[in-house]
Amino acid sequence: MKKLLTFLIMAFVLGGILYAAGGQQPGGTGGPAVSSTDGITGKLPVEPIYDGYKAEGKEWWPIPVTGWTKSSKYPDQPPISGKREYPVVKDTFNLKVGLKNSSNTLDFEDNDLTRFMEKLTNVHIEWEILPESNPKEKINLMFAAGSDLPDVFMGCGFTAPELISYGSFNLLLPLQDLIENTSYFLKKRYDALPELYRFTRSADGNIYALGRGHDNLPNLVSQRFWINKTFLKTLGMQMPTTTEEYYQYLVAVKTRDPNGNGKADEIPLIGAPASTMWHGEIDGFLMNAFIYDESATGSDRNARRRVFWTGDGKVDVSFTKPEWKDGLAYLHRLYAEGLMALETFTIQKEQLRSLVENKDALIVGSLPSGGHHEFAIPDGTRRGDFQVVPPLKGPKGVQQTWYDQYGNMSMGDFVITSSCKVPELAIKWADYMVTPDFTMKSRYGWLGRDWEIPVGKIAVDGNPSPYEETGLKLGQPQKVHWGSGYTWTPGFGSYARTKSDDPYELEFVLYEAMKLYWPYRFMNSLPRNLPYTVQEARRYNELTNLIVDYVDESMALFITGRLDLNKDWDKYIADLNTMGLNEWLGLIQSAWDRFRK
Repeated sequence: MKKLLTFLIMAFVLGGILYAAGGQQPGGTGGPAVSSTDGITGKLPVEPIYDGYKAEGKEWWPIPVTGWTKSSKYPDQPPISGKREYPVVKDTFNLKVGLKNSSNTLDFEDNDLTRFMEKLTNVHIEWEILPESNPKEKINLMFAAGSDLPDVFMGCGFTAPELISYGSFNLLLPLQDLIENTSYFLKKRYDALPELYRFTRSADGNIYALGRGHDNLPNLVSQRFWINKTFLKTLGMQMPTTTEEYYQYLVAVKTRDPNGNGKADEIPLIGAPASTMWHGEIDGFLMNAFIYDESATGSDRNARRRVFWTGDGKVDVSFTKPEWKDGLAYLHRLYAEGLMALETFTIQKEQLRSLVENKDALIVGSLPSGGHHEFAIPDGTRRGDFQVVPPLKGPKGVQQTWYDQYGNMSMGDFVITSSCKVPELAIKWADYMVTPDFTMKSRYGWLGRDWEIPVGKIAVDGNPSPYEETGLKLGQPQKVHWGSGYTWTPGFGSYARTKSDDPYELEFVLYEAMKLYWPYRFMNSLPRNLPYTVQEARRYNELTNLIVDYVDESMALFITGRLDLNKDWDKYIADLNTMGLNEWLGLIQSAWDRFRK
């Protein structure tokens, strides 16, 4: 039986059901490492450090243990405390946790948050750190082997098809009863946001992964584009507003030596694969001046479907339309005239950053990126040379930006595996992660050391500031928190922190960019995770692998001229139809209809 199960799981893996999924924002680097200290004050668990989280006060604090209960359902589980009571267990208990690595987290064991959680819960964490760029590859093999699984996985972004597939093989445990009967803080979160039940429930009715809420508006329109404002000034040009004006700027950068060094070393436009840089894809921002182009973050093919719904609720795609062909023709024009860097489809983020930070001269004229912390040193001076470009208007008047319409909720970042013999203990351990106290620690560090509650200061968004960073900065190497995992994003976004005197402060720049992009949101996108049945999920992902990869590969070939838009377009469409485009759209339509009910 075990051999049959392994065979079936491997069939899913090889068939594409368990493809790699990222979608996380790659972290920046720069600045000195933050050394680790205990960072824990007060007598836990009675008084968490922070209770100034908007209107959320003491009802989000844990309370002392009143008694220990032995589970009748899980005989291997030690007695645990009641709802809201901490520590979780009387005597230290080991829990094996698989976590996606965060490059800016220097150590997960010698780590303030690890020590805090162990002291609070009496649960000792045995870390299984997974590759940051592609954790799914290792996870797939672990599931296929059917042994040596951690008790839980965190921060790995399981997709809905993966969850229903693993769940159907009983490799993941349903969580809805644990949320209802064992958790306290999780139950409060779910009840306060009923939509989360619908968003995280699989087609079989089970919840296999915890959902979480977000409240960071700028990142809902994060497909940003940047132009070298120093070049603009030198060239005597205004911020481009159309694709043609932007083309003229690129020509000027190439031909008029805006860095003034007498060399033809300027790079008018460069991008990077989305797998290496947050929104580094060359097509996203520019293609939206022609037709809708979905975000492409990480290696998640769900983020590159280019799927939307029409006014009558029908699902359709962008990449077969004449407007998509027009967008490819525009991008090919830039490439053919030497305005787009040859390395755009292969360069890594650090290599691109070295071009931006070139010490001899400014050479990069423009680029797509989610933030300047991706392509420039976060606290350096070169980031000040770049300015966000508002959505451009295309030749047919299209002017829009990708909008992460369902981005205030996500799923797949905390699952309990079939190897876990202590599910109630595991859910109680995770339960505290949705409290304001844990959320602030996991994002900003410790009150009084890394941040403080200011008095009479103004936030990035112009409102009174509820917190101010005093030590730890975003993207800074540190041993304070985990950098990824499962947490509930604060009820205020990072733009609510106290505004600094730095005119190029990341959160300020991104908040101001939001104002430029928000009016142009494309409002007909679909959630990345839809409730497919087990049968639909396997076929959906087989087709997704084929179709999304083919569209991406063809796009690169059309842009670089290895495929001719006049001669090869019809074959491209025919190939998509042969691959099963209509069947794929039918599967998405079924899941979309199910989601909307």
